[in-house]
Amino acid sequence: MNKVYALIGPPASGKSSILHALAQYDIPEMTSHTTRKPRPGEEHGVHYYFVSKEDFQKQELIERVEYSGNFYGLSKTEVLDKVNRFPVSVVAIELQGLVQLKKLLADRLESIFIMADHDILIDRMLERGDDTAVINRRIEYANSTGEFNQWQTANYVVKNTGSFEVSVRQVLAIIGKVTLPEKNI
Repeated sequence: MNKVYALIGPPASGKSSILHALAQYDIPEMTSHTTRKPRPGEEHGVHYYFVSKEDFQKQELIERVEYSGNFYGLSKTEVLDKVNRFPVSVVAIELQGLVQLKKLLADRLESIFIMADHDILIDRMLERGDDTAVINRRIEYANSTGEFNQWQTANYVVKNTGSFEVSVRQVLAIIGKVTLPEKNI
């Protein structure tokens, strides 16, 4: 049975970075739609489908979220395509989307909470160029929607506060994609 692993957690916890690292192991990521402009280095169809608000409204979405005047959403077509084509796929998603994915995929879905403390989250947002007002809104939103507490209902928890490579390997172990080196005898 093909599985989907949903990475959940507060903003800047490292969900997207981990997803991109997993791509190096041929683990496909479900790509969401957004109305925001691409950040430096982001590509259409790889990191997001960057669309107009009009095109966004035409999508059949299982998740629809607004951050700072921009919309984000995961299309049902994208989910079903990845589930049908790949034994394992991954997605970063909000709590509302996780609930909808669970309805759609049932036992094919497992969640991994990516944990990081407030100071690390704020530092990461500052490093990527977010201004203080945006950071405050994102932290307030995460607090109000319970994003910091999702670890309590997740299937797995990965603490992403030290070595990024260790966090990626932990996720790989959870999804059964870590290969151990052969021992010399």
